[in-house]
Amino acid sequence: MRLTIQHTTHYRYDVSPKQWVQLLRLTPRNEIHQRVLNWHISIPGHLTNFIDAFYNQSHIHTLREPHTNLCIAVEGVVELNTLIDGRLLTLPANETIPALTYLTPTALTENVKGIAELAWQVLPNGLQVPDDALSLAVAINQVIQYTAGMTNVTSTAAQAFQLASGVCQDHAHVMIVACRALGIAARYVSGYVDPGNSRAAASHAWVDIYLNQNWYSVDVTNCLFASDAHCRLAIGRDYLDASPVRGIRDGGHNEYLDVLVNVYGV
Repeated sequence: MRLTIQHTTHYRYDVSPKQWVQLLRLTPRNEIHQRVLNWHISIPGHLTNFIDAFYNQSHIHTLREPHTNLCIAVEGVVELNTLIDGRLLTLPANETIPALTYLTPTALTENVKGIAELAWQVLPNGLQVPDDALSLAVAINQVIQYTAGMTNVTSTAAQAFQLASGVCQDHAHVMIVACRALGIAARYVSGYVDPGNSRAAASHAWVDIYLNQNWYSVDVTNCLFASDAHCRLAIGRDYLDASPVRGIRDGGHNEYLDVLVNVYGV
C-alpha cells in the first residue's frame, strides 16, 4: 500500500518567543517493509538532521527570529509491504539497543499492580505466541474505553488505567506495562495509519513486543497486528522517546496549538 501523508502543526503565541529549540521525529524510519518515496518538512529556521539512539530519523530545529505563528508542514508518500502476523523484518543496523532495554519502567510506564493483575488474569500461562498479544489488547480495550480529551501527552499508564479512559497513546502505554509484567519486552511506536473504518486517528500509536527473538507490531487500540496501513515514524521506551515534536521556548506567554493530519491509502 502507498500512503500519502499530510501533517501540519500550527503554533500561535500572544507575543513572539525569543527563540525555539525543538526535536522533530517527523520522518518515517528506514525499515525493510516501508520505503519513503518522497518526504518534505517545511518550517522556518534551521534544521539539523541526525539518527538518535533508537535509530529514529530526527532533526533539531532552531529558530531565533521573532514569530507569533509557527507552522510545521510535513508531506510525503510512503510505500509499505504487508507484515505477516505483525512480524517485523528489521535491518540489523536498526537494532542499536538490545531488547532487554525495553523491560525497564519509565516515568510514563511505571509498574502498576492492577495492570499486572489484568495481564496475568488474561494470560495465566504468560505471553507465548503473537495471538496472545491480541487477547491482551482486547482486555485492555474493555478496561480503558477510547475517549478523547480525558488524558494528555504527559498522562501515565497508571492514570489512564485509573480513569478507565484514554486514546491510542494510553492503550500503548498500558500494553507496554502489561507485557513487561509478563516478562516480555515492549516498546512504543509513533506513526501514521490509514484510519479507514477504525477508531484510530490518522496520527497513531501502537506497540512492538519482543517474542521468540522476533519483534511483532500490535495496534492495541484496534486489537490487530500492524499492517501495510501503518507507517512507522519513531520507536522508544514510551511516548517521550518517540514523540513527533518536543521542544522548549523562551517567552511567548500563552501557546495555542492546532494539529491536522490526513492519511490517504492507495
